[in-house]
Amino acid sequence: MELTFKIKYDEGASKFNGLDMYYGAHSLAAISEILLLTIHASLHGEVIVQAPSAKGFRLVMKKNHEGSLEQIIQMYVSDPDTVALLADLSKNGLYDVIKFILSSCLGLPFILSNRKAKRRVLKLEQENEDLHERLERALLKAHQPIKHQGLTATLSLGRTPIIEFNDDTLNFLETEVVEPDCEVIQVAVSRFNARTGTGRLITDIDSPSHGFRPFNDLDEYQKSLMAENLGKVARNEFEPLTAIVTKINSSNGRLKRYQLHGISDV
Repeated sequence: MELTFKIKYDEGASKFNGLDMYYGAHSLAAISEILLLTIHASLHGEVIVQAPSAKGFRLVMKKNHEGSLEQIIQMYVSDPDTVALLADLSKNGLYDVIKFILSSCLGLPFILSNRKAKRRVLKLEQENEDLHERLERALLKAHQPIKHQGLTATLSLGRTPIIEFNDDTLNFLETEVVEPDCEVIQVAVSRFNARTGTGRLITDIDSPSHGFRPFNDLDEYQKSLMAENLGKVARNEFEPLTAIVTKINSSNGRLKRYQLHGISDV
């Protein structure tokens, strides 16, 4: 079983005049890591520590078409269990999971429509360490041709674009602006680690999640409240809690994460 990914480097703020070998090599290595981590998570429902630990499939760089700026990346799936998992999720489901994860990491809106993709994303957020944190450094490396050469890079599955890396997504990754005032918002809990007090919050059952860290240690009542709410989200129930937060945004105002000051069911 095979799938074809493509990465195309093109003009952005500057005209395309070749891809610098150093920046391009780091970018391609990072994109390989991003694909290995997201595909493995999509199929196996777990977040691996190192990209080479991905099991059941491999990614191979293929010869470019003559005159093309695209690098073809072939995904070969030979393990029978992984073939079955991919067939169950489907190509469209895999596309949706990858796009949702990367869009969430870069602050871009994307609503999941595929039912199986929704279940896979929900399971990842509830049961595993934060995939977004694992991907952040790789995404910064993938942006090196954008940062140093003024280019854009578009990752596609077949002919369908998944995500474009550009000045806007680079800005989101590199900058943080802490809002001066707290806000009261209605949220549900899609991931929660009672030991660290960290997790992810959603504003709607189908909305992208955003990470949070507590400003002060959470008390046992707040921890219990959030754990109970997480269980409701797992059952596809959205019953919001009232949270007091400070928003941490990119420089262009897109939400990156929350600083949590308190949460209640009032």
